[in-house]
Amino acid sequence: MRLRFSVWARTLMASQAARHKMAIAFVGSAIVLVGWMVFLASTLHGRAVVSHWSTVWIGLDTMEALALGTLGILLVRHDHRARTAATVAATLFGMDAWFDVMLSSSGGDLAQALVLAVVFEIPLAAACAGIARQTARWYDV
Repeated sequence: MRLRFSVWARTLMASQAARHKMAIAFVGSAIVLVGWMVFLASTLHGRAVVSHWSTVWIGLDTMEALALGTLGILLVRHDHRARTAATVAATLFGMDAWFDVMLSSSGGDLAQALVLAVVFEIPLAAACAGIARQTARWYDV
């Protein structure tokens, strides 16, 4: 399965016309997404009730743990895919910090979210981004 996708991706990106069409599709998707965000901003209420709140946070933490574990294993193996794992981990921890702070209520919850973001999540995201950059140099990517 991986080999087929790799061949497909190389074939797709081989021609300049294909890359141009893909670029247009991504820019078009970004424009549609901005429209969707404007719609959501005007229709969503300030409060939401979420029935699976704990599952959402446990799921995010699970993805973070998997990303860090994968990154560690790939770094030990000196595998070029460590760059991807580091990028994923950095993104997840950045998102975690953002959502923790933005979704916390005022008072103690906000203070705790800010401390976690500043002391743990943002530095870890920055470290993972640095690893992604460094591994790109290792493999001349």
